[in-house]
Amino acid sequence: MRCIYCNKVFYIKRDLLNLFNTNKEYICNSCYKKYPINLRYEAVMLDKYSCVIISMFNKKYNIDYNGYYKEYSKVFNSLLNKKDYFPLFIDFLNLEYETLETLDCYSKLVKKNLIILCFNLKSDN
Repeated sequence: MRCIYCNKVFYIKRDLLNLFNTNKEYICNSCYKKYPINLRYEAVMLDKYSCVIISMFNKKYNIDYNGYYKEYSKVFNSLLNKKDYFPLFIDFLNLEYETLETLDCYSKLVKKNLIILCFNLKSDN
């Protein structure tokens, strides 16, 4: 297979149990180490509801995040089964006063708690 970031050819180690499975990998091990995933969990209390923000990366990389579809889908599947939460998916989220006001209005509109999955989160701490 060919890495979508460095364009290097890499191979997936197979054994007898997964010899005939078609596993697609888009990122080689060196690029996976170069752009590591670091899940970050933030809980924000809104006016009537709460908001949970999960970001996948510490900083903003100049890459195509579609290569991390397996990790993104695993986090998404675990969040999708939460009751009383409305899921949102955002590329980049900046936690400012205006953003919190918008999230508060949105939670009142859907009448549920919010769960946000984003690639990058910038907070003013």
